[in-house]
Amino acid sequence: MKHCCRFKADDIYYLKDNDFYSSRYLSIGFCPVCQKPVAELVEWRFDGTLKKTSASGVQADELLSNINSEISYSVREINYKRTKYKPYSWRYGINKCVKSGKKEVIKQYACDFYGNKELIKNVNS
Repeated sequence: MKHCCRFKADDIYYLKDNDFYSSRYLSIGFCPVCQKPVAELVEWRFDGTLKKTSASGVQADELLSNINSEISYSVREINYKRTKYKPYSWRYGINKCVKSGKKEVIKQYACDFYGNKELIKNVNS
């Protein structure tokens, strides 16, 4: 995205196709220089031409509120759902020794760097 400088979008919303446009998405973010909200709508016409609409400040908020009903999903939602429940991507192991009475039980966990943890197995010794 570009406003006062080039920067990466905070979130990208993918929109439903309508009668005139397909492959639509809305990138939103805050300019690091002036701290204004910036929105950029990218749409492909069915004849193959690209239409980009950029807005900042109050116009960006209005653009987002006008398109709010057409949002299918966002990148942030998908990343949150992917990493919410089970360990994802890079993993590391944790072994914990728990004493229960006279026995020791070793619990082996698989953890990821998002804070998710899953019990793999219990080893009685």
